[in-house]
Amino acid sequence: MTYETKWGQAPRSGANLNGLGKVRNAKFESDFFSVDCLDFEFEKKVVRYVASNRLAAKRVHSLMTKEPTTIPWLETFTQDDVFFDIGANVGMYSIFASAVTGCRTYGFEPEALNYGELNKNIFINRLHSRVTAYNIAISNEVRVGELFLGAFGYSYSHHDFNESTWAEDHFFGDKSTKISERLHQGCVSLPIDDLVTKHGLPQPNHIKIDVDGLEDRVFAGMRQVLRAPELKSVLIEIDFQHEKCAAIIDEMLADGWRYSLAQLRTNRKVIFTEDEIKRMRAKKKGGLNYIFYKDDFYDRYFEQFLKDYVPPLAVKA
Repeated sequence: MTYETKWGQAPRSGANLNGLGKVRNAKFESDFFSVDCLDFEFEKKVVRYVASNRLAAKRVHSLMTKEPTTIPWLETFTQDDVFFDIGANVGMYSIFASAVTGCRTYGFEPEALNYGELNKNIFINRLHSRVTAYNIAISNEVRVGELFLGAFGYSYSHHDFNESTWAEDHFFGDKSTKISERLHQGCVSLPIDDLVTKHGLPQPNHIKIDVDGLEDRVFAGMRQVLRAPELKSVLIEIDFQHEKCAAIIDEMLADGWRYSLAQLRTNRKVIFTEDEIKRMRAKKKGGLNYIFYKDDFYDRYFEQFLKDYVPPLAVKA
C-alpha cells in the first residue's frame, strides 16, 4: 500500500532505506575545478557529493539509514518552500532537499573545512540558484567568538560555539580528540530572527536544527520565526542529557506544535515502544530527532511510514 501525500510524494518503505545500492565513483570536472565524488540516482535525479575522506564517503552510503525519517520528511518539501539547514555540515541534507524537491535552501555551517565541502557540493550539483551557504554559527545572540572543533577534518562534527561543552575526550570511531587539545577557529554567531527580520533572508517553511547539544540557543534566537504562519515543520535533534535542550519539547507543545510518536519510534536499528522513549527521556539517556508540525497531514504520513518500515540495521538473531 502506498499513501499519497498532499504534495504528490509517497513515503518510502523501510525496504527502500537499506542503502542507495547504486552509489558510483565519479569525477566532476569544469574549466576551473575538478574533484572526485560519489553520485547516485534518486527519483530520476542525479545527486553528487565530494568524497574527500572515508567519513565523507560513509555519509553518502548511510544517507538513507542514519536518520530514517529525515529523508521522508525532506521529500514533503515543494519547489516553493524555503528550508533552513542549521548545522549543515557538508550539506548532506541541504543538497538532497534542493536536488530532489527543488526547494530553496539556506545552509548554515560554522566550521571552515565543512563549509568548503558544502560549497563544493553546491557547485558539483549546479545548485547555486537553489542552495546558499553561510559560514556562521546560529545562536541566540550576535557575537564574535570562537568555534571549538570536534576535529580538524572533512565531515567531522561535535563543534561548539564560544565554549566547550565536552565533559571528556571525544571518540570518532578509532580516532579521538582530547578535551584539553581542542582547536579553535574564529567564528561569528547570529540569531535566526535577526537573519529574517533585519538581514533579508526569507521566512523559512521548514527548519532543521542539529548543532550537537546547543539546540536550546538556536531555539531561543528564533521565537519570531517560530510564530510565523508560513512555518510548516521543524526538525530538532533533542539530546535528553541536556535539560535546556530537552525542555524545547514542552515549549513547542505549549506553543501549539505537536510531534508524531510513529516518527519517534522509527529508528535505524529498532522500532522503539512508547515506554522506551519515555524511559530514555526520564533517565536523560540518548536523544531523538523530533519533527514538530501543526498540519495533521504529518500524523498520517509518519504513521503510514512506520507501518511499512523495517529497521535496515536491525541485529539479526
